[in-house]
Amino acid sequence: MWPLATLQRILGAVGRQGRDRACGVDDRPVVAAGAPKGLSVSHRFSRDELDTDQRHRAVLVLVEQLGAQLREPDEIAQALTLTVTYADRTSTTKTRKLTEPTAHTPVLAVSGRELLAVLGLQRARVRTISLRAERLQPAEHAVHQLTFNTRDAKARDLEAALDRARYGPGIAGAAPTYSPTS
Repeated sequence: MWPLATLQRILGAVGRQGRDRACGVDDRPVVAAGAPKGLSVSHRFSRDELDTDQRHRAVLVLVEQLGAQLREPDEIAQALTLTVTYADRTSTTKTRKLTEPTAHTPVLAVSGRELLAVLGLQRARVRTISLRAERLQPAEHAVHQLTFNTRDAKARDLEAALDRARYGPGIAGAAPTYSPTS
């Protein structure tokens, strides 16, 4: 370790700070890590999927999972990204900015379905679908447009009840997310 006087002569005022940091002395406050920049969920099909209904169902399941993951720590997303990986392991990614930052599943579902439709995957063999909520921020920053439509308020109340359900995710949800039993 070099003497402090030598470090100050060579480096100037930064010499003391450099020596203190090298010795583990730092009086700056410790700041907890910020919120993650994004959350993602993905679904890998058991075989290369050609059925568009199965793809739509997978996107709806992913949207429900993503919405629940966002609401648990009270965060909202400003953008949604859909990544589709094909049988030949190539992938396509599309991102859409949400009209208002949200963690509300029906709004995320509309954007997810639109992203899937934009890709035009009529005959594509899809192996994996991933959905990512991006540009997260605390839910306290959310602004929600009030309407006279009671369906939205009921949907938000239902969503809150499902989030509180003691049986865990996947027990109740939108009907299209469940596979028909044969």
